[in-house]
Parts: sequence; structure tokens; C-alpha cells
Amino acid sequence: MKQNLYIFSDVKIRRKQNTLYFETIVHDEETEGEIELIKDDYLFDEEIVVPAGDKKYMPVENVESITVFGSAHFNSRLIYFLSRNLIPLYLVTWRGTFAGAFFPLNQETHGSVLIEQAKAFYDEDKRTEIASKIVDATAHNTLVNLNYYKNRGKNLSETIEIIEELKAEIPFAESVEELMGIEGYIKRNYYEAFREIFDYPVEFYGREKRPSGDYVNAMISFGNAVLYSAVTDQILHSKLYPEIGFMHTPGENKLSLAYDIADIYKPLIVDRAVFKAVNKNILSEKDFFRKKGVCLMKKETKRKFVELLEDKLLTKIKTDYSDKKFSYKRIIREDLYTLRKFITENEELKFYKSRW
Repeated sequence: MKQNLYIFSDVKIRRKQNTLYFETIVHDEETEGEIELIKDDYLFDEEIVVPAGDKKYMPVENVESITVFGSAHFNSRLIYFLSRNLIPLYLVTWRGTFAGAFFPLNQETHGSVLIEQAKAFYDEDKRTEIASKIVDATAHNTLVNLNYYKNRGKNLSETIEIIEELKAEIPFAESVEELMGIEGYIKRNYYEAFREIFDYPVEFYGREKRPSGDYVNAMISFGNAVLYSAVTDQILHSKLYPEIGFMHTPGENKLSLAYDIADIYKPLIVDRAVFKAVNKNILSEKDFFRKKGVCLMKKETKRKFVELLEDKLLTKIKTDYSDKKFSYKRIIREDLYTLRKFITENEELKFYKSRW
């Protein structure tokens, strides 16, 4: 089974025959230019066996994608190699936000899908229908989280009532802009409820995207960046194009479809990881630091939080798709297949709604 590879330090990535070769760069005045391996600079799945030694080699057939949270040094030979093996490379900034990606040229994509996806974007009725389904699924999944904690004694009844009223307006929205307004009110009320969900007093007063002023916002921004990478992986498998979304406008957000689909899963993946990190005291303010007024994660903090996110993404649950249990990664892919069929064949469109 192919796995995502996460790299937490500045690193050189090279091709060595049919393997990926990694060297961690140590920034030190006395050893400037030296290369040294740091054990916790990488996160490998347990199934991946990496030879011991001062350098890391990764069989290319084991890798689904690479996400770098430091500075990546590579050459065109590596890019050709990744392209041939259909491995995307994602870059996340020092602030923990999604910076960009290299996408391999997938020979199995079809121009007809691109045309139909673009036509759906320009068809106001079809675009509004897709956006409505996205906002409805997102609202549902936020309510699932809130009801879970309400049933455990948290005072969330008022917030739930407000979001339910906003959710009831979704089917009557006549434009994407109106849907975005509803979504904005839902998210604002939802994030304001986080302080009630946390078991400990936390200085969090709502969502701040740029810059992150507190450690909860830092976790959310970082988690969203990881989720965008995971969703983009599944978009590439679905043969859809990540650049053409329906809620987010192409051009303003270069991976607008990834941002659209990620919104549905943020409550289930990112927010649940944040709740677990805080309530189980896995991460706290001491695991973060400030630079230029921005709250940032320490390297080991990133590693711990990515492990929480991956645990969520790989969790297998029952769905309406099959009697078998699917991981969230696979469920995201099924949503994208359904979206593609809606765009190209006008089949019924449904996005995943969590039972819990």
C-alpha cells in the first residue's frame, strides 16, 4: 500500500536509480554545508522499511505523495522521476499554510472531463447546485461534532440551534455568493463554540487565517494545509482537475476544487484532531513559539499533529457506499467520483455526511 511521506526539516531530495534519496540539511555556523540525518525529520508509515544509516532511501513504489514542511532542495531530474511515477510534491510554508504543489502529468486524464468541469462552472444553476451540496454537507458535519460534545455535557444548544436555522436556508439559496454568506455565518458560530468544547481554558476567540495569533489557529491552518494535500491526491486519482472549483473561484485559489472538498472534511479530520490534541493534553502552548508576531509549531509539534491527522485520515468507517469499511481518504475519493459522474453524466450528487 502506498503511503504519504511527510518531511519536517530542510532537506535535499534526489533520485538514486529507482529510489528516492533524502539528506537533512543542518543549519549550523560550525557545520555550514554539512549534511546530517536527524531521526525525527521524517514521518514514515509503519509498513515502510527504511534502511538504517546516516541517509534515507525510499523505494519509489511505496510513495503516494511527498509533503515538505521545510525547505526542499531538488533538481529537474527528481521532477522527471516523480512525474513518471505519478507522485505529487506539496510544499507548506514556515507559517503552516499551503504554498503550492507539483503535479505529475497523468496520462489517464481526459480532455473531455476538463471541458465538462469547466462547463459546469460556467453553468450558474449547476454550479449553485454543487456549491449547495458542499455547504450542506459541511454544515451537517459541523453539527455532528457539536452534538457529540453536547451529549457529553457541553453547553452548545444555542450554537446548534443557530447553525440548524442557517442550514435550513441552504436549499433556498439562489447563488454561490448567497451560499458563501450562509457558510461564513455557520463557520463563525462554529469556531466560537470551540472554547466550550475544550476541556481547558484556551485563548481562542475565533478563526484567524493569516497570521495565526494563537496556537489553536496555528493547528487549524497547519491541519488545513495537510488536508489540502490529501484531498488533492484523491482529485488526481479521480481524473478531475484541482484548479476548477465551484465554491472557491479558479484563479483566486489555484487549487479551488481541493479547497471546496476539504471544507466538507475539515470538521471530521482537522477539527477532531485539534479537539483531541487539546483535550488529551497532547499539545499545549509550550509546543509552539512566536516569530514576527505569528504563532508557529515546533518541528516535533508538527510531527505529533501530522500523526493525529493521518490517524484520522486512515480511520476506517462504515458508509452508504458499501458494506465494507472505508478510510476517510477513500471516502473523499468516492465523493469525487460521484462529483465527476454528476458533471459528466448528470447522476445524483451526494457528498459524505458523517453518522459520527
